[in-house]
Amino acid sequence: MRARRAASLLAVAAAILLALPLAAQPPRGPRDPAEILHNPRLLARYLQLTPDQITATKKLAADLKATLDPLHQQEQTLRAAFEAAVAAPNANPCDVGQAALAVHANQEKIKAALDDFDKKFSALLTPDQLAKYEALKALVHPGDGNDS
Repeated sequence: MRARRAASLLAVAAAILLALPLAAQPPRGPRDPAEILHNPRLLARYLQLTPDQITATKKLAADLKATLDPLHQQEQTLRAAFEAAVAAPNANPCDVGQAALAVHANQEKIKAALDDFDKKFSALLTPDQLAKYEALKALVHPGDGNDS
C-alpha cells in the first residue's frame, strides 16, 4: 500500500513539475493580429493604453463613426445606381462611367476618414506603443507601408 501511495505521489509531483512552466506563462491572447487590430478593447490592452489615451480614442472613434455612417449609406445608394446603370438595356457607357466614378469618389472619402483616424490615433501613442501598433498593422496589411 505504501508503494502505491508513493508512486501516486510521485506521479502527482511529476505532473505539477511539468505544469509549472505552463502556469508561469501569461495567458495567450488572440493569435490573429487582425482580431487585435479590429477590436478596440483588445487593441487597448495590447498597446497598454492609459485611461487618458482610451478616453481620447473613444472620442476619435465616435468622430470616425459620425463621418463613416453617412458615407456607408451613400455607398449602398451609389453601388445600387452603378448596378442599375450596368444592367440597363442598352447601357449608356457615360452613365456607367459616372456611376463608377461616384462609387470610387465615395470610397476615397472613406479611405481619407480612416487615414485621418489612424494619423490622429497614432499621435496619441508613445513611441513604444506606436512601434507595436505599426508592427501589428504591417502583419495585418503587408505591403501597405511606405516603400520610399
